[in-house]
Amino acid sequence: MQPRSLAVGIALASLVVLGGCNAFSTAGPSGGERTVTPAPVPTPDPSLPPGVTANSISDPERLGSAHERRLTNRSYTVTVVRTVQFANGTTARRLERGRIVGDDGVILSWRHRAGHERAGGDTIVGRRSWTNESVHVLRFQYANGTTRYMVEESHQRYPYRRTAYNVATTLSDENAAVVASDTNADPPTYVLESRDLGEEWATSADLDRVETSSIRAIVTGTGLLKRASVRYTGMRDGAPAVANSTIRFDTDSGAVTRPAWVETALKQQSRESETNAESTQATG
Repeated sequence: MQPRSLAVGIALASLVVLGGCNAFSTAGPSGGERTVTPAPVPTPDPSLPPGVTANSISDPERLGSAHERRLTNRSYTVTVVRTVQFANGTTARRLERGRIVGDDGVILSWRHRAGHERAGGDTIVGRRSWTNESVHVLRFQYANGTTRYMVEESHQRYPYRRTAYNVATTLSDENAAVVASDTNADPPTYVLESRDLGEEWATSADLDRVETSSIRAIVTGTGLLKRASVRYTGMRDGAPAVANSTIRFDTDSGAVTRPAWVETALKQQSRESETNAESTQATG
């Protein structure tokens, strides 16, 4: 079985990739797919996040639902970063992607990559998109400096709202516990952590050999997943290295401003449509 990861999932998009090649799914619980034997339910502590006890994630679905509610009817930003860094500070790979969801549902997305593994000039090194209720506009930037636009029909979504279901399930499977808290914060925050991960999470596609592994999450008392990360240390190309993948949620980002390049893309599409229409008439 391949290890899952948090950096490419991103719905996000795909985002929210933790450690390997696949992603935390952005889907929520799929009722009816498995049979669960009832177990004793720990008495909830009202001072802890929903579904969390001091020593475990007792109800991952409850925690996931609380996170989704915290992102409903408000703006938010989700950022996913995946890095591989050698002990001497050299970055072997960095991939960042994210989305800002505005108060009105308009979405601005981005993706950037850097490192020593880039291919030729036709490699996409940057991607941005802007989406409203009717149109999805993309801008691709290549290593050779060129830019390409694409305009599509909008299939508007709210990315990563449901990612916390899968993060919470992983924390539960790995027997994560509360290791720190800040009850004076507004809202209070709690750190959940597990080390020496199980077989499914014990390897990383970014390292040749894994020596240590851990998963860590910061959750508010109301259930908002503020940050989750998987960290591996080990060897890559014969040198000590660290692979780290993190997803972060920030709320109340405000409205999304329409970038100037969106107009450029729409004008280009209009010109291409006129050219195609003239060509059709000439050959008809």
